[in-house]
Amino acid sequence: MFRYLDLKIELGSLFRLLPAVFLIHDLEEILTVKEFWRENREEIPLPPSIKERLEVTTGEMALAVACMSAASVAASGMAARSPRSGVGPDLFAAVAAVRFFNAFVHLAQTLLLRRYTPGVVTALAVSFPSSLYALLRLRSENLLAERSLPRWFVVGALLHGPVVVGAQAFGRSLARLLHVGSS
Repeated sequence: MFRYLDLKIELGSLFRLLPAVFLIHDLEEILTVKEFWRENREEIPLPPSIKERLEVTTGEMALAVACMSAASVAASGMAARSPRSGVGPDLFAAVAAVRFFNAFVHLAQTLLLRRYTPGVVTALAVSFPSSLYALLRLRSENLLAERSLPRWFVVGALLHGPVVVGAQAFGRSLARLLHVGSS
């Protein structure tokens, strides 16, 4: 399967397409997060202070996604311009690694709560396979060292929390600044 994709998708196209693929996942989260929190807030086994920091409105989520999307597009653009040198391929790999780990976070949330959680469908159906393919493709193109793939999975795990919390904080602050409603 990967060999077939390698033949059909040029490396530059992969760099440019992946942010759009990730946006599919992000849209599921934007469209479902408010309803999820409304219906499940009391059943989530976290202290109220943590819930308050995690709970986002649709507007805040959209702005957080815009922040992450901008970073993803920037990394992809840098990688597409200079795929064989510079920091672009490494930034692109970091974005793919965070998205890869994010799929496991969504799966864990769903298993823990034993119900649908925002983003789980597209995390497993879209983000997981596309980010895995991107990392494997970078390795097959000799843009990642042969043995570095496990290291990129660790990078994804280490960056995931700060990226998500930072994007949510940015989205919340920008929503207040712009007076974006609570819808």
